[in-house]
Amino acid sequence: MERAIVVPYLIISAFLACVSTQSGTMGKKFEEGAVHRVVGSPRSVLAFKGTWMKLVLVLVGLAVLGLIIESRLLSRMPETFVFDQNHICRARSLNASTITYHSDHPFYSALKKLSHAPVPTFRGNHSWLCEEDLRVQLSFTYCLPISGRKDTPFCADADRMDLLKPRSHNSTCYASVLHMLLVEVYEELKATGNTPLITFGSLLGAVRNGSMIPFTEDTDIGFMDELKASYELQEALWWKGYHMFFSGIWRVCVAPTHPLAGLLYNSTLPLTSKFSVPYVDLYEMTKVNDSYWDVEELEGSKGRLLPTDKVEPFSQVTINGEPFDTVHDPEFFLTEAYGEDYMTPKPRMDESNSTSSSGSTGTNRTAL
Repeated sequence: MERAIVVPYLIISAFLACVSTQSGTMGKKFEEGAVHRVVGSPRSVLAFKGTWMKLVLVLVGLAVLGLIIESRLLSRMPETFVFDQNHICRARSLNASTITYHSDHPFYSALKKLSHAPVPTFRGNHSWLCEEDLRVQLSFTYCLPISGRKDTPFCADADRMDLLKPRSHNSTCYASVLHMLLVEVYEELKATGNTPLITFGSLLGAVRNGSMIPFTEDTDIGFMDELKASYELQEALWWKGYHMFFSGIWRVCVAPTHPLAGLLYNSTLPLTSKFSVPYVDLYEMTKVNDSYWDVEELEGSKGRLLPTDKVEPFSQVTINGEPFDTVHDPEFFLTEAYGEDYMTPKPRMDESNSTSSSGSTGTNRTAL
């Protein structure tokens, strides 16, 4: 146990002992009807004042030590990101050949055979990426820093298969990482008893081109009712190399332990910027009654409400040739979410400089 913890512990114990002794003495005097004699005795008055003076000094000491301990703890909190710039570490890298996936898609077969993927080395502040035990508290900060291109036509048909080919950050498409996230999170939601539905920007890309939107920064999946088996889902994604965390809503990003981390990691990016890495937003969709569904983050003509006949029975869309469940009337959903001109691409502004439409989650639904 560190001295910083032992010292206040001893002082607090002494303080409690003093209080206990004084309380016992005073209680006994009350019982004996002798309180008036304490007041009348100068010696007793001095002893009484001396005891309480000690208690005051102990309280002052505890306050000072509390500030010292708080400063010490704050200095160790992830938000400060204070690491020696010479500090070097390597995160544990998951071996894809030992992971059980939910399909036999060629991506998984190729990933299991991939032998040349390097294990990333983290230096300085990026050493937080080695702190697995702190990943929940780190939130976005534990997401692997990843960059990529968002231009068309280069990234018009971005696919997760592209990630299996070693390439520079200047030739990797952001949407390829988003496609990988979309598929794996969708599959894991189904495997844990949830009902996933493609929504918002991911649905928009599917309706427009049957692909991922090249210039978006996230992918969007809805789920029916409350998230079932959230811990099991979190763990299942973790053991596949993904970091699921709660920040306004549930989100998922690529963890430093991912089998492809060495190929995707960009050491020049900071850790502290929210929404600056590829990630998944998970939105709760609840059937309120026979007439309406409530869709988290939707801002349509009836607020968050969608008519039931526009939501179910569910329909399907394809993204990069793979089928995904979605709402019954995708066009109606997109009109409610983005307006009647939703088919016209509108590259959104930098998320770090934009104002959230919801005011709580940092999600901007005004342009895609």
